[in-house]
Amino acid sequence: MPSIKQMFENNRNWSERVRKETPGYLESISYDQRPEILWIGCSDSRVGPDQLIGLPMGSVFVHRNVANIFATNDLNCLAVLEYAVDELKVPNIVVCGHYGCGGVKAALEHSGVQPVDLWLDQVRFVYNRYTKELNMLSPVERANRLAELNVESQVHNICRNTIVREAWKRGQKVNVIGVIYDIHDGLLRQLGTEYSSQEVWETSYGEAFSG
Repeated sequence: MPSIKQMFENNRNWSERVRKETPGYLESISYDQRPEILWIGCSDSRVGPDQLIGLPMGSVFVHRNVANIFATNDLNCLAVLEYAVDELKVPNIVVCGHYGCGGVKAALEHSGVQPVDLWLDQVRFVYNRYTKELNMLSPVERANRLAELNVESQVHNICRNTIVREAWKRGQKVNVIGVIYDIHDGLLRQLGTEYSSQEVWETSYGEAFSG
């Protein structure tokens, strides 16, 4: 595993390489950022968005937490969303979950009053909504399916938020997408949850939660 000393050495090597290969690049992005994507992902060390999607620095505005949750009562989540939408005018919001998620697994297996358990209650709410479907699956399949359903739930949390709804109302481009990452093959897969207007979202939301 890399030491802290190695971390700084790698950073110096990287800086020298970038400045040599792309002169002026670091200076150009130091003045402003114009990201195309707000990435809401898991804190898992295997799921870093810059490497997954291969975009250059300045392209992705990132918020990560355990189990890629967008909590509607969490000021951190709300501040990131507001800054991305209202200030940076980011046109795409991606919620990325992943198979083999430790947070999802803990939500299925643990309960208690520790901070992580309280945070993961939001995944348990998703589980409780789909208990019948999930309990028909094997443990591995159940965790993977819950990871998908959790992404879909967080997409809906973002779409129902007034920050996004007001942006849509004033005609601002905001596209909210749910994806899942397979740590076994390194591929992202879209989950069929993509909303670019309040009308499209409300129609889908009603269908998803009817009955």
